[in-house]
Amino acid sequence: MESNKKDIGIASEICIWKNKSECGDCQLNEEIFCHPQVKYMLYFALPLLIAIIPVTLGILFSTFVSFVKLFFFVGWIAYAFFFFFILESYVICNHCPYYANESQRVLHCTIDKGKLKTGKYNPGPTTTTEKIIFIIGALILIGYPVPFLILGGLLIPLIFLILGGIAWLVSIQLKVCSDCINFACPLNRVPKTIRDEFLKHNPIIRKAWEEKGYKIG
Repeated sequence: MESNKKDIGIASEICIWKNKSECGDCQLNEEIFCHPQVKYMLYFALPLLIAIIPVTLGILFSTFVSFVKLFFFVGWIAYAFFFFFILESYVICNHCPYYANESQRVLHCTIDKGKLKTGKYNPGPTTTTEKIIFIIGALILIGYPVPFLILGGLLIPLIFLILGGIAWLVSIQLKVCSDCINFACPLNRVPKTIRDEFLKHNPIIRKAWEEKGYKIG
């Protein structure tokens, strides 16, 4: 995470963007992913295949006419692009320290590498409105195939969609959200003690959180 301070803007004041030699005796990298690690992408992405592959095959080989199949795939892909690259980036990812580098147009964290930065970095917590927008948007994305599967009588793909969704949620809660430094995300599960320690190392983020009423223990 080495960058020229005059190019990265506010990120120069956040520890993850500094040279690792400046970490000193800080051991937070053993508790949270201060630096990108491929394993988090695998924990995030692989469980989704349990849902996506059966649903895709189910619709593809269903009795739906070609127009309906095309409508399904184009609609789902288009909405997924909108959700991940625009909506989620604007209301959730923009609170993440990985979003802070002003010299980058896309994210470079392990999970969302390549995602467009459609908002402005906000070091503080999410608002209630942002959380609601994110949750509703995510539910639409997950629930999009359900009417098609029900109307097509595709029970097995529907079961896999539900099981895949559960497996994904369990996987990220246990392996990703418990280590993620985007504390503003509604799914974040980093213990408060670890979160507080990170905030102490990053005054600019700490200030933004305390201004919203957060108390460091």
